[in-house]
Amino acid sequence: MAARNVPWISPDEFLDQEERSATKHCFYAGTVTAMAGGSPGHAFLAANLIRDLGVALRGRGCRVTGSDLLFQTARKEMYVYPDVMVICGPVATMEGRPNVVTNPIFVAEVLSPSTEGDDRGAKSQQYRATPSIRQYALLSQREALVEIHTRGEDGKWWIGEVSGLDAECVISSLDCSLPMASLYEGVLPRE
Repeated sequence: MAARNVPWISPDEFLDQEERSATKHCFYAGTVTAMAGGSPGHAFLAANLIRDLGVALRGRGCRVTGSDLLFQTARKEMYVYPDVMVICGPVATMEGRPNVVTNPIFVAEVLSPSTEGDDRGAKSQQYRATPSIRQYALLSQREALVEIHTRGEDGKWWIGEVSGLDAECVISSLDCSLPMASLYEGVLPRE
């Protein structure tokens, strides 16, 4: 969740400050935004996705991470902590910044009222401009609904939706399928 903005700084100033900071921040085009905690549904949904991807990708040379790893987008205008990232093969990092990754193939964000605009806007644009990213998922915490943005062979992006607890969420970039009931376990209120 976004909190407050501070005056413009350079990417290097941001990264220097972030290395010393006890709290996490996002950087976009000179503006730094402090990150606040999320709701229980947000945390449970992200954790379920990390768990399910970890199981599905075991032994395949891929690493699944949560929002503790900083990602530099290809345009070098945004530094952000995605809710979930998957990196397959060697981990590429920013030169001189070994704690900033640059090559996830899959990124997911759990939508929150305070961040949905950024997740669908600036973040989406930055993620889609990053050549390593093949898919970008947006997960609703209000209902069992996952929106998946997929880069086609021609480089164009298309959007698909998976809805309902009986459905399977196919992550084609990772060649895996995740049951929606597992993703949303403990997230939605019981009816």
